[in-house]
Amino acid sequence: MPMDLAPAALSRIPPSMQHVVLRRGQWSLCAMEHSRIDAIRIDDPGAPFHHLSLPLGARLPRMGMQVDGRRQRANPVPGGIGVIEAHVAGVSWWDGTLESACFYFMPRALDVALGLELDEDAHDLRSTVERHAPVVAHLLRVLLADAAAGQPHGALVGDAVFTAIAAQFVPEKRIGTGPSGRDWRVRRALEYIHTHLSERLSIPAIADAAATSPFHLGRAFRAALGCSIWQYVLRERARRSMVLMKESALSLAQVAQLSGFETYAGFIAAVRREFGAAPAQLRAAVAR
Repeated sequence: MPMDLAPAALSRIPPSMQHVVLRRGQWSLCAMEHSRIDAIRIDDPGAPFHHLSLPLGARLPRMGMQVDGRRQRANPVPGGIGVIEAHVAGVSWWDGTLESACFYFMPRALDVALGLELDEDAHDLRSTVERHAPVVAHLLRVLLADAAAGQPHGALVGDAVFTAIAAQFVPEKRIGTGPSGRDWRVRRALEYIHTHLSERLSIPAIADAAATSPFHLGRAFRAALGCSIWQYVLRERARRSMVLMKESALSLAQVAQLSGFETYAGFIAAVRREFGAAPAQLRAAVAR
């Protein structure tokens, strides 16, 4: 992963306040910090990455922001998110304890996800204390749930969700339709997936091997195969695991690892989804 995209380096919470972080997640193109912070005023000099804030909890404090001389105040509501655009300085505050999930990504992550070269005016990311964006809020909750589950499928699910989020901030006419059908890009993606099935996979890496963007490959993949890229990968890994289960010398943990699953929980979930039973039950059945 190029250093200018490295999610591990993205954070808005200083080292002295790391105790407020409840959970952190990171995928190929974005990172998340789930935190709970008491009433505070923050003078922000601006960061080189975009920041989306998803307020959590039933009771939310009143919040405010001052950017470019403009003051904004709001009482967060369901379906709303906060936005701080990259390189924009300002002041933020809230008057009570705020639990939120903050998502960070470099401007070039949008280019990678959508296959575009975007300038500052090409996207719809503008600093605001509250933006009504129910689709984005829902997708951010999916990312939060993936992190809370321990990212059982590695970066795959989060990469796909981030690509969908990126598309929400760029006019569709800019993105275009891209490749469709089972063209050479889909064939390349399939070849790459099956060659690297037992290794760590990410949506950007698969799209790069197919010489296209995650967004356009996702569309073409679904049109050709009727499922998303990450659903296909998990299905093929589950099927490989069924073959390996016949090898009695292998433990189920070894089967999971050799099939490409990054966690044992992800192995169980994928096998149960594909075959309707847990791996232990299926192994007992094939051993008869």
